[in-house]
Amino acid sequence: MAEFTRRRFFGAGGALGLTALLSACGQAGSGDSDVITIWNNLDNADQNDYFRRHFAEAYHGKYPVRFTPKSGGTIDRLIQTALAAGSGPSIIVTPGPSSFVSAYWSAGYLADLGQFESHYGWGEKFAPWALAASRIDGKLVTLPTSYETMAFYTNPGTLHELGLSVPATREEFEDFCAEAKGKGRVPIAAGNADYKGANEWFVGVALNHGAGPDAVYSALIGETKWTDPVFVEAIDRLASYFAKGWFGGDVGLYFTTSFPTIYEQLASGKAAAMLSGTWEFANLTPYFGKAAGNDATWQWTTVPSLGDAVPPVVWDLAVGQAAGINTNFRDTAAAAGYLDFLTTDVTTIISAVEQMSFEPPPIHLGTADFSARADRRIVRLYSELSAATSVGYTTWTFFPQQTETYLIDYFENVITGRLSAAEYCQGIASRFETEKAEGRVPTAPKPGGQIR
Repeated sequence: MAEFTRRRFFGAGGALGLTALLSACGQAGSGDSDVITIWNNLDNADQNDYFRRHFAEAYHGKYPVRFTPKSGGTIDRLIQTALAAGSGPSIIVTPGPSSFVSAYWSAGYLADLGQFESHYGWGEKFAPWALAASRIDGKLVTLPTSYETMAFYTNPGTLHELGLSVPATREEFEDFCAEAKGKGRVPIAAGNADYKGANEWFVGVALNHGAGPDAVYSALIGETKWTDPVFVEAIDRLASYFAKGWFGGDVGLYFTTSFPTIYEQLASGKAAAMLSGTWEFANLTPYFGKAAGNDATWQWTTVPSLGDAVPPVVWDLAVGQAAGINTNFRDTAAAAGYLDFLTTDVTTIISAVEQMSFEPPPIHLGTADFSARADRRIVRLYSELSAATSVGYTTWTFFPQQTETYLIDYFENVITGRLSAAEYCQGIASRFETEKAEGRVPTAPKPGGQIR
């Protein structure tokens, strides 16, 4: 349910030594067995209050649930420290099926949820791809609490003013950016001043929408090398877009532009579009319409196809946050009951989506599940995403940790001209091959067929 999920900065190598850190400490405590505790990183007081009332206090199980808000910038480190000391929250939240999960599992701090899977019918409730990505060594160790995809955002008023149409193909995208740039606008509002990890959003777009999901899947299962020309060309093409000032207006500005500036650019018409994830649904609200004192609106569509033979519509799959059970909490069955409520109670989840724009878990949701008061843009997103037949692979869900860290950090060298696309892909390949040999690559669904 966490907002700003993709903005949590893991820190280069921050999780690399985590297994050793946790393994070095014994399980010194048994946890508070009279209450189920959960920490979460929400964006503001309103969201914290909502989560507390509807996802903690509203649960009536064997034990009451106590929620404690934490900062998105510190929650992972706080959890790590607490686990190493033999304590920590009963429910452990992580930024998706990341290396944190692998480290926690290796150190013995996550319970095996397999015994509860059939009892609660999770195999029928969750999208198969999401449960597959939540397994380590064949064991179900977390459940996804939110999922997300990449989207192409526009301000319809700006497009009308500029005489632009939403692009669907590579040619249309390049014409769109050239036209916007020629009229003095930032074609794609972008910047990583607040969060360096934003780099991987654009790398993922280049791979999934430039090289194509078939190629990415082939590489993830080890059949194609990341040095293949299809990937090199996709990264080189993206770098050329940055060089032309299409992303952020200028490479230098990309490093100094903050998220509030990006939203303001989209709302005011200074930018023609924005490429980001569906976590932005909640973040855009203060900048548009009555809340911002203007008459601007925003709209979303799928990311344009940027490569030859790439499907016109590709949905990038991502688990934004996952949660597991701390082995220090003695009543695993009681915690599993709460975890089921947190991730599958449709009424509670739909209300949170409608009222707070929380991202739902990847459970079966359709148009009929939403009320008349729901934002139609959100309803359309989750209805279409649920029925997706061509899927892509976000780096933070389907790539192993060292590979992900490399592609985030070294992409900056590509757009500044210090590293060629071929050299960058070689760096991805060398790390990926090592991690694949170690069994650290998450399970990915095939690119075709319904994700349900």
